[in-house]
Amino acid sequence: MARQTDNRISYIKKPMAENSFPCVISAAAGLVLCIAGMAVSIRSQGNTPLGAVAACFCGVLFSIAGLRYGYRAFKEREKNYILAKAGTVTAVAMVILCFVILLIGFKR
Repeated sequence: MARQTDNRISYIKKPMAENSFPCVISAAAGLVLCIAGMAVSIRSQGNTPLGAVAACFCGVLFSIAGLRYGYRAFKEREKNYILAKAGTVTAVAMVILCFVILLIGFKR
């Protein structure tokens, strides 16, 4: 008789990292606030009102908080990191985008 190989598949799902949900929520809030602030700035043709500036600043703060939660989520062992990855990528993109816009503003 041929020897059977042991092809077992584990269907036990890894639990989500605890800090992945705040990471995604913070990154999404930062994204929404930055887009809203930039839309108001574009609509007012560059004469940005104070509320739009405050929304963009809060968006950056939320993105930084999302980065912090993402870092904490990646420190957890044996967890599912899919939401933490999505939130961290979104937060990094928003921080880089706002930094580039700030540099362009200083250049002009």
